[in-house]
Amino acid sequence: MALVTLAAIASACGSSPATATTSPSPSPAAASPSPSPSPLSFKLNGIKTVASGTITLIAAPHSVSIELKITGLQPNSSHVSHIHIGSCQQVGNISLALNQVVADGNGEADTRSTLTATYPPASGTWYVVVHAGPDMQGSNASYLLCGNLFA
Repeated sequence: MALVTLAAIASACGSSPATATTSPSPSPAAASPSPSPSPLSFKLNGIKTVASGTITLIAAPHSVSIELKITGLQPNSSHVSHIHIGSCQQVGNISLALNQVVADGNGEADTRSTLTATYPPASGTWYVVVHAGPDMQGSNASYLLCGNLFA
């Protein structure tokens, strides 16, 4: 319909039909759409446990999505998780809280958190910790799994 209208306007102005039917230049947004962020994958290693998993990180301009997929947890268990500054080898302070990791009856968990943050961080490095229990009291505070968010 738009091309018919364009052709009618062009012929009324004295343009040839060939000129009227050429495609207009695409707008800058249509010519080069923003690529969707590529997911990054990191290993989540168990500490004195058979549990292990993966961390999938998707960074957008003003947010970071972190997905933790874990197997080998105690069935129906619950675990605090955070992003810390530093590395699994050089522990640091908590930077960002993640959603609670809750295992199903088979000891599997799949938890996603979306945070207002920028990756990579402006300074230092991040790592993910899944703690031994549902709170930070006593032995629950110890690290159950750990994964660096860098190569």
